[in-house]
Amino acid sequence: MIIGNKIYQKEKCYNSLEWAKEKLNTAPDGSIFLADVHKYTKGRQSRIWKQYKGQLLITILLKPTNLNIISDLPLRLNQLNMSISLGILEPLKKYNVVLKWPNDFMINTKKIGGIITQIIWENNNVTGIIFGFSINVNNIFEKSDELYPIATSLKSHLNKTIDKKELLQDLLKSIDNFYKLWLNLKFDEIYKLYKNNQNYLKKEIRCHKSDKTLIEGIFYDLLENGNIVIKTKNENNKIISFNVIENLEITQK
Repeated sequence: MIIGNKIYQKEKCYNSLEWAKEKLNTAPDGSIFLADVHKYTKGRQSRIWKQYKGQLLITILLKPTNLNIISDLPLRLNQLNMSISLGILEPLKKYNVVLKWPNDFMINTKKIGGIITQIIWENNNVTGIIFGFSINVNNIFEKSDELYPIATSLKSHLNKTIDKKELLQDLLKSIDNFYKLWLNLKFDEIYKLYKNNQNYLKKEIRCHKSDKTLIEGIFYDLLENGNIVIKTKNENNKIISFNVIENLEITQK
């Protein structure tokens, strides 16, 4: 296995993405960083990710050796994001978890996890890619919690405690399989799998952009670069990048 061949673990860290970045020159490709307590965690667009006891927080450092032979690197890095998303999703499917574009993991309409990505550049070259993700495993959201209406956990959904160590091993094995697809340049296969696993595809959605504009219509298509096509009511096609999305919600099941 590449993913998890080296595991760094400690009780507390300030931020696991920064921890992984500090180990860039010495840690091997596929290194995992685990800490019981994170002083500072963030999600997409620098939003704070609240940490709860019972969550599983995992950070992966990738240092692929094939970057020098890959053409159209920005496109392929987007597809690496797809690959990691699929690797996380696969062992969660048995819990009825689905993928919400671009990389949120959902049970029904509630979120149980998400991914943040950081690409490290040096002299116009990519020297590392860091993926941090969190899964709500055994934490419980009380009704008084601000996240209660929009978030849940595997324990709440199944009404039983999940073995976090077993789930961690399943996740690492699955991510390893999908990462190897990417390393072997199976980009078209990754794209098709990612598209086929989009739970909101062909459904009516409401898209909130980071500039506070709103687009409503049908999630019509997902492009090779990860952008989506929304067909609005006046039949115009709007292409939306995950870089400008703040939230996406379904309006019709």
